[in-house]
Amino acid sequence: MPSTPEPTGTVRACPEQPAEGFAAYFAWYGAELERARSGLDLGALGQLLGWLEETRRQGRQLFVLGNGGSAASAAHWACDFGKGVNVGDSRRFRVLAPSEHVSWSSALSNDLSFADALAEQLRNWARPGDLVVALSVSGNSENLVRAFAAARSCGARLAAIVGAAAGRLQGMADLAIVIPSRDYGVVEDLHMTVNHILSQYIRHCLEAGGDATACRR
Repeated sequence: MPSTPEPTGTVRACPEQPAEGFAAYFAWYGAELERARSGLDLGALGQLLGWLEETRRQGRQLFVLGNGGSAASAAHWACDFGKGVNVGDSRRFRVLAPSEHVSWSSALSNDLSFADALAEQLRNWARPGDLVVALSVSGNSENLVRAFAAARSCGARLAAIVGAAAGRLQGMADLAIVIPSRDYGVVEDLHMTVNHILSQYIRHCLEAGGDATACRR
């Protein structure tokens, strides 16, 4: 029997949020977003930056995974790394967001299970040295867990960017970046902030005539 997918956005807002009043909630959300952004591990982000540059320069494949809002963010990552970083004839990222392959994903979900849809695609595509980045709030989505297991068996590197709940993905990843918030909106916002910082910095370095590995320090 097909497994039941984990609902997206299962990690709800922090208990300390104000009980009422839009102005108070607006202020709380902004403060929580800044608190979480300030708590990101700069060393881990630098390591991911280095892995991304290795992936680009070596012509390896970058895969970005997510569910729900994080699937939309994964597609945005693919757009920014596939198009936004390019300068002249610089080497391009080979990047895919498998959830964008609707016909293939729906066929796999229907014939096998939703939980296997990403893993089965990675079994076709992933090769040793490729990089798989999973975006998740809970870190426990079964389809991402199975995708990581499949990518591991193919010899790919695994990076997870997860919320404070961390979940199973943190333990499976070669590199886990934990966003220190349990608010799903804040975590998803910072998925995109990390994307824009990393992709725009790579472009900045290429425009300066170098690469991000050389100028990340």
